[in-house]
Amino acid sequence: MKNPALAITHPDKVLDVASAMTKQALAEYYAAVAANLLPHIADRPLSVVRCPEGDTKPCFFQKHVGFGLPAGVKSISIQSRKSGKSEDFLTVDSIEGLIGLAQIDVLEIHAWGSRNEYPDKPDRIIFDLDPDAPIDWNALAETAKELKKRFKKAGLESFLKSTGGKGLHVVAPIRPNHEWKDVKEFAHNLVLELENDQPNLYVTKMTKASRKNRIYLDYLRNDRGSTAVAPYSPRSRPGAPVVMPLRWNELNSARAPSFHVSDFVSWRSRLSHDPWLAMLKTGQELPAG
Repeated sequence: MKNPALAITHPDKVLDVASAMTKQALAEYYAAVAANLLPHIADRPLSVVRCPEGDTKPCFFQKHVGFGLPAGVKSISIQSRKSGKSEDFLTVDSIEGLIGLAQIDVLEIHAWGSRNEYPDKPDRIIFDLDPDAPIDWNALAETAKELKKRFKKAGLESFLKSTGGKGLHVVAPIRPNHEWKDVKEFAHNLVLELENDQPNLYVTKMTKASRKNRIYLDYLRNDRGSTAVAPYSPRSRPGAPVVMPLRWNELNSARAPSFHVSDFVSWRSRLSHDPWLAMLKTGQELPAG
């Protein structure tokens, strides 16, 4: 039954052909996961992927505010380091805002690693583990475990999530007491250690040729203006897969965990056992030096 309180137009528009997910279903999904999703995107600059004609037609990234934003979708003005001019970025902090994103056909939500009030002071260290096609799940899982160990050695607790694709994200929350350059340097040094230890498996350069048969250790999300896809966000891929916070022991599964908007009923209980809830209470400092 449709929820009239969501008040979206064209509720029967199909946004994901593979699962037949409609705009109404997307809005209802956002409302259902709001309590778990919002703490990780609220009051942060956002970039979103919009698919106004569904996922089989061209989609596009949007980060700046345009005309006619729906209710609940707000803007935050941030000065550009390149031009010195202020730019208005999208931001949301409520269920109304999430429904507003559904209204403009947003299939992906990507957030900055810093908050609106202090955009130059990140509060998360983010690593994106991006495997080349021949890399199997076990090798990727072991890489995430190794990153967790390295974080632990540095005195940092870390958290894990799927990306709704073939990769994994490992994230460590930190107090916003350092500039982006310091966080990026820490992240770069950490992945260089892994690359130096196993150069046949890991690579830290973006070039396609260097990533063949390796896992790309992407540390570049630790930079001003860079984003990472939010937990519980759908992806604009066939079947509308979902980015999922994972327990570390789920890396021991025989295959990569997979979740979708369409099978939400089967995994809804995960919301009450969300391993990322602890992230919100973790106060830790970026290691010195």
